[in-house]
Amino acid sequence: MMLLPWKDKYHNPMIEALIEPSFVFADDGAFLFCNKAGRDILKALSYAPERKPEHHDAFIQVLRFSGSVEDSDIISLAGTRYEISSASYEEKTLLRLISRREDEHMLRLSNSLDIMPWGLITVDISPGSPKCVFSNAKAEDFLGIPHHRMMGLPIMEILSSFSVSEDVMSNLRGKEITFYDHESKRDGHIIWYRFHFIPYARRKNYCLVVIEDTTEHKMREGQYFQAQRLEALGQLAGGVAHDFNNILSIIDGYTRIAKKSVVDQPETLSYFEKIAQAVQRGSSLTNRLLTFGRHKIIKNGIVNLGQLIQDQESLLRPLIDASISLSITTEENIFITSPPDNICQILLNLCINARDAMPDGGTLSIDCGKTRHSRAYLKVTDTGIGIPSEIKAKIFDPFFTTKDQGKGTGLGLSMVYGLVKDMKGEIDVASRMGEGTTFTIVLPLSEKPVPTHVITEYDDGKIHLDGLTAMIAEDEPALLDLVSDMLEEMGANVIRASNGNEALMLQEDFDGDIDFLLTDVVMPELNGVKLAELFESVRPESKVMFMSGYPANGQMARVALPESAYFLSKPIDFQKLGEVLKSMTQEQDENLKSRWSAIAGQWKSK
Repeated sequence: MMLLPWKDKYHNPMIEALIEPSFVFADDGAFLFCNKAGRDILKALSYAPERKPEHHDAFIQVLRFSGSVEDSDIISLAGTRYEISSASYEEKTLLRLISRREDEHMLRLSNSLDIMPWGLITVDISPGSPKCVFSNAKAEDFLGIPHHRMMGLPIMEILSSFSVSEDVMSNLRGKEITFYDHESKRDGHIIWYRFHFIPYARRKNYCLVVIEDTTEHKMREGQYFQAQRLEALGQLAGGVAHDFNNILSIIDGYTRIAKKSVVDQPETLSYFEKIAQAVQRGSSLTNRLLTFGRHKIIKNGIVNLGQLIQDQESLLRPLIDASISLSITTEENIFITSPPDNICQILLNLCINARDAMPDGGTLSIDCGKTRHSRAYLKVTDTGIGIPSEIKAKIFDPFFTTKDQGKGTGLGLSMVYGLVKDMKGEIDVASRMGEGTTFTIVLPLSEKPVPTHVITEYDDGKIHLDGLTAMIAEDEPALLDLVSDMLEEMGANVIRASNGNEALMLQEDFDGDIDFLLTDVVMPELNGVKLAELFESVRPESKVMFMSGYPANGQMARVALPESAYFLSKPIDFQKLGEVLKSMTQEQDENLKSRWSAIAGQWKSK
């Protein structure tokens, strides 16, 4: 590169070595020399090799005129931003053009840090009190302290609004990345924060404190653990209900037998009636426990939601006080897939809660229809006292109740929650203190039409099985005797088997037809499903019904039964047993072989 003729006389190696364009002027402003980077700038400004720059002040004007001026000290020249810096140098003036590329990088980085969803604070942890040397915009939002006030403040003073413990100091000075969870309260709401401590060293020792709002994560974590608790309690409820149902069946059966011998003793008969009523209450409780555990004990059906709710009006009115006005509004042809009892249980529990929330009277409104997204909804609204915000998140917890001791079990809303989830629905609660509460349940619509067939009763209200033969397979001896006695009372010929293997041997020795096989699902040696498969292979015309204290489907079921299987939950009800057997005798065209092959395939795949 050609050197300028005036370079040699005033050349200085130190100036020449500078990276940034540098120009040296005399005290009177006359140009003396420049370094290589400066000569490149002169070329960019179209200076001829023999031409010297103008006077110091004039040259600054040339720079500003040639570049786009951003402010009095910064220009943009040849695609690069420069800061114009003039300083005294050995009785001369040194003019430097300092590149702002690094500043641009820092500006972009600063902008990025400001839009991050985490609060960032850089803490100088040199000996002494740790102080803040940097913070981003989110940290200002979290802490409520302006950025300019945070600079230089001790970190403990900055974090004082969080009431953090002294353990923070050990985290700040630690050698590894650590974190600290903190629960805070803002505007009446609980907020969770996690403080991350990331140590690093440059010219000094620093620690980057990252503040993360983990409230949503904590809420989801709480929902997950709540679901686990509900699932565990459901498992426990299912196991207890299974054993308890067997006991209730035995009590109920022998009570029925005993009642026949005291028909002429009204007082004794009344005692047995009370025992039978207690059995029914116990059976209802086990069904509620199974429902709470979200285990099906009855089959789904297609129901008209609006019609079903209208039918409950006569049952609901006696439950509410005269001071409460009941309003029911429903749309037509809203079909959902659900056991009718589920809807009735949901409606009953929500209405009882609404009644208790209006001790001085009010309005109870029930509304159902279709949403804009083609789903069914059911709303139960009261004008009661409302639900306090601090307990709203707990109302679906099992055994949680605000009622006085003896007036509530805390299972009502838990059961509602379980039923809604079991039907693949959603439930939402909106409440204002002193104004009332609305429970909104959204359920999927059914794609199938409502069935038109109806099972009728005989005139005497009983089922007669005269001339028919039934085999009972049940490993509980007392329950085997009771169910057998029930069928014999209906006029059936009964073959008793204490397990699946015995049932197979007895059927082989029996020469006549066996019209029914009633089998427990869970039995030692040979379970009921496997028995049904083998039984059908040798007696394809026999009809099969399962009995169990476990639900037919769900996690508590030992094997999932197909929708077409007949199932009766324990404790066995005499009237229900007769109705199911009657329905089975009316079935003429069902392809039993394919049904049991499907069951067998399910069992083999386990």
